[in-house]
Amino acid sequence: MTVAVLGLGAIGLRHARNLRALGRAVVGFDPDSARVEMLEAAGGRSMDRRATALAAADAAVIASPNGRHLDDLAAAVEAGCHAFVEKPLAHTDRDVEAVLARAEAAGRTVFAGLNQRFNPAIREARSLLDAGRLGDPIWARFLCASYLPDWRPEQDHRTGYTADAATGGVLFDVIHEFDLADHLLGPAETVAATARRSGLLGIASEDCADVVLRHASGIHSTLHLDYLTRPPLRAIDIAGTGGVLRIDVRRRHLTLLDRTGAAAIDRSWPTGPDEDYLAEMTAFLDCVDRGAAPACDGRTALRVLRQVLSARRMCGLPDGETAPAAEAAG
Repeated sequence: MTVAVLGLGAIGLRHARNLRALGRAVVGFDPDSARVEMLEAAGGRSMDRRATALAAADAAVIASPNGRHLDDLAAAVEAGCHAFVEKPLAHTDRDVEAVLARAEAAGRTVFAGLNQRFNPAIREARSLLDAGRLGDPIWARFLCASYLPDWRPEQDHRTGYTADAATGGVLFDVIHEFDLADHLLGPAETVAATARRSGLLGIASEDCADVVLRHASGIHSTLHLDYLTRPPLRAIDIAGTGGVLRIDVRRRHLTLLDRTGAAAIDRSWPTGPDEDYLAEMTAFLDCVDRGAAPACDGRTALRVLRQVLSARRMCGLPDGETAPAAEAAG
């Protein structure tokens, strides 16, 4: 099986290398010649156009600039490819349902790339919640706070996708926390949100946000997201009638406290993001090869996207629009 990788930036090249490690042929498109050279060094073949890459492939990994994800997804479905789409699925919900319907009618998988679902601490938390170890959930809070200039020190954060007021910003970028709340606690809707641009980073997009979700079960969860915090923090607390579940997402450490405060479970995992990304790509290939269900399918990703879009509207932020260009970039 051949997989087309659209966009050969850091995440696209990571996926390309993982696909090669998993024994798959890779073709790729990116207008940046330096990135193309890195793909070829990793054992992939470069194509001069998106359409050429898709025509040579059975499946596609969409790792183009965020604002072009939906356009690339539509092209992949039109070409008959199964599709893995990096987050966010899109920056608007306009036309997304139609694209997903075409994929479903053609029997093609749409797999949303939300890699935190493959963090073993998250997997253990989902298993414990499903088994009722926490009792009935009462409330939850999700925290993702880090310092944007530290993400990619070799790049100017003021010129990257995160700085764009329409398609960047912490709400779109840290959609993982919306997804984790939905994944662990069930479908939700956004009921309150506030965001601001601190001015500390010199970017036009929002760099700090707080959101309240109401889940179908009736409980509320809160999300704090920012680009400003040093040292970085990423954590989840969920309280239930049987105790409290605490997860240090970055350090992959999970603690389940019973009602007395005693640790019924206290566990860490020695893995890192590399293992998560490889597991994620393996899961996508299982969908393509054996018809397995995606860890996060297109419909679920659209539901989570709508939570983010609602939060942005409440904050008075610009509507995200998919870039109109027909070719993916890295």
